This record gives sequence, structure tokens and C-alpha cells, in this order.
Amino acid sequence: MRTTPRRLGLLGGITWHSSIEMERAINDGVNDALGGSSSGDLLVRSYNFQHIADAQAAGDWEGLGAEFAADAVGLQSAGAEAIMICANTMHKVAPAVEAAIDVPLIHMLDATADAILAQDLDTVALLGTGYTMRDPFYRDHMATRGITTLAPAEPALSELHELIYGSLAKGVIPEGAREQVLAILDPLLEQGAQGMISGCTEIPMVVTQPDIDVPYFDSAGLFVDAALRFCLED
Repeated sequence: MRTTPRRLGLLGGITWHSSIEMERAINDGVNDALGGSSSGDLLVRSYNFQHIADAQAAGDWEGLGAEFAADAVGLQSAGAEAIMICANTMHKVAPAVEAAIDVPLIHMLDATADAILAQDLDTVALLGTGYTMRDPFYRDHMATRGITTLAPAEPALSELHELIYGSLAKGVIPEGAREQVLAILDPLLEQGAQGMISGCTEIPMVVTQPDIDVPYFDSAGLFVDAALRFCLED
């Protein structure tokens, strides 16, 4: 193990709430491994989430891809030895980011897929933003790893998206939010899902492993684990 961590470049959270938790988890992990006053060596590009949400709603993924790619290049120029896109939904622009940089992109979806396959599962529920659940980028990436993802049907899909963007992204946890998410999950388990992907960095605010009886794959936590391996291993 290294005695000092490699430098990581973080693209957002993308909300500041999840950014703080991501940074906290990385810093805690480095300190647990190295002790003393050690913490992560992080370069962070924190975003105005209103700008991101507006561009997503307008379907300007090309523009977001160009913006994230340019920011990743800036982090690399500042010394980042790997880049992290710190949101599931924004991995839609991962190809643009990866093509722009010369350092590794630590991929959240691959970190999640590795954990699913390690438990010999092949079908999981995917709960996340409407973009993550509707768009083929997530399910197609998982399919290349031999994993089938099941997303909620309407109106549950839109209700979950509204919970995330309307409340959780603002740091607000409405009364009954846990029960709402579990009710959305149940039909997917009946359809054959063997586990659940927490496919949004805000979902752990309301549902975690103790709340369900099947394996829970916290994409953010698994992403942090992958980042810690990169920055600490020889």
C-alpha cells in the first residue's frame, strides 16, 4: 500500500449534498487505511445543479458531455491521476470524458457490475433518476457485463424521479419516502430481480441494505471503494 494517496479528480456529485458525502467517504477511507492525519488528495469540480438539471431537461447531453470533458481535462492538467464522474446519470457522458483524457476514468457502472457479478447475480432492479432508468446507456452498459436491469413502469418511474429531483437533490427527505421507494421496488422483485442497484447517489438517503431482504448495490459506495483501491494500492 502507498503511504500517500494518488490524486483524484472529481466531477461533481452532482448535487452538492452528494458531493459532500462522496468527498467525506473518500477522505474517511484514506484515513482508515493510512492513519494519522491522512486524507484524500482531491481536486473537485463542484457544479451549479440548476445548470445541470436544465441542460438534462433540454436534452443537451452533447453540451454536457463537452463541458464535463473540458473540466476533466482541466483536472488532469492540475495533476489528477484519475477522473471520477460522481453521479450515475452523468455516466451518460462518460464516453466523451474518457475520450478527452489520458488518465484512467474510474467508472461507477463497472464498479457496480463487478459487485453484482461477485455475488453470481444476473438480474437486478435499477432505481435512479428518470434519465438513468429510461435511457439505454445504463442498461446497455450492464448488458455488456451480462447483467439485466429492471426499471419501474409508469407512473412509479416518474414518481421516483420527482422524489429525487424535487426533494432529495435539495437535501429534503419527505415523510414516507422510504416506504415510497420500497413500494416501487417490490414489483421489480416479483418480476425476478435478485437485488437492487441504488442507481442514484441520493437514494441511500432513504433506502439502504437493512431496509430490504435482497442484495443492495450502493453504486456510490462501490464507486468510492474502487477509487480507494486506485489511490492507495501500489
